[in-house]
Amino acid sequence: MALFGDYHLATGANWSVYWRISQLKGGGLEVWWADFKGRRVLWRGTQPFAIVPYHRPVSEPPPPEHTYKDGLNQQCGGAPFTALKHTAPNSIAPWQNSAYHAAVDTEAVVVDAEPADDFGPATLRIVAKFQCGWYQYVHRWEFDSEGVIHAALGMGGALNPYAKKKAHVHHMYFRIDLDIDGYGTDVFEVFDHSSFNDPGGDGWTTMPAQGKFVANPPTARKFRVRDLTSASALGALRGYEIELPQSAGLDAHSTGDIWATVYRGDSVQQGADVGLDCTDNALQNVYAQGPLDTANGSDIVLWIAIRHHHEARWDAEEAEYLPYHYEEFHIAPRGFEVLRVRDQISQPG
Repeated sequence: MALFGDYHLATGANWSVYWRISQLKGGGLEVWWADFKGRRVLWRGTQPFAIVPYHRPVSEPPPPEHTYKDGLNQQCGGAPFTALKHTAPNSIAPWQNSAYHAAVDTEAVVVDAEPADDFGPATLRIVAKFQCGWYQYVHRWEFDSEGVIHAALGMGGALNPYAKKKAHVHHMYFRIDLDIDGYGTDVFEVFDHSSFNDPGGDGWTTMPAQGKFVANPPTARKFRVRDLTSASALGALRGYEIELPQSAGLDAHSTGDIWATVYRGDSVQQGADVGLDCTDNALQNVYAQGPLDTANGSDIVLWIAIRHHHEARWDAEEAEYLPYHYEEFHIAPRGFEVLRVRDQISQPG
């Protein structure tokens, strides 16, 4: 049996999902072929790289960019995501000692299926931790019994020993290949709130071309991949929405929040050639180019960036290690199904 690269099935909370770690040192945890109640939702989800610019002056990250590209095909002094045993401590020790490296993928990954309780639905959780230089990254995917996917990245480990006092930004990139009840018949849409008039105050716009998009809290902007043919029992066309709460802004290295592009195969566009210049320019200039078929649909792939500005607590709480901090976003169904009939109200007459 292979030490890394095998596909492993996980089930629970109305979901069937496969996971794998393709190699010990690379792009981290992958989730594949996620089906909700027997309907395909996600072909593949990954968080293959991060771009991390530092405040300047600083000697590490190295000049002239002073910015790491970590993960798959690391650049600019960055490090790969190295799979750790899930029991590895949250400290600087796994950076200093390879004994904490996972010898096989199942040593790195924990799968939990939790029942519903008084405060939330049942969940299927797939989670693993990776060493990235002195940092640790936790890749966590949760699938709940109401159809929502929660994608999160946790940051721990230790501060940069060469620049403990320097603030920096973690720009964390996810590749999300949504196939809503099958592939090839999906469109990409952008929502904006413009007023409280009804109708007309809210609206979805179908995008005719691939491209880069940004979040915009004043208009409650969100994004959706929607199928053109598959519908719920009440006639709503099935789709999945993405809302991006950001805790840091754009900069010269991370220039967008979401890129809509099309599927080109599972062996390409995984992040290997993104960030060669320590920026995400390749997402716009290489991948998000060309039309989207609004009449018949396309096989849409999204790149999504979530980010966190880290003002180091080097002289207090983070002096010895970094308590885990998580940033996440949610991919939620809209029109995917009728969850339940709540109350039967008899009509007069």
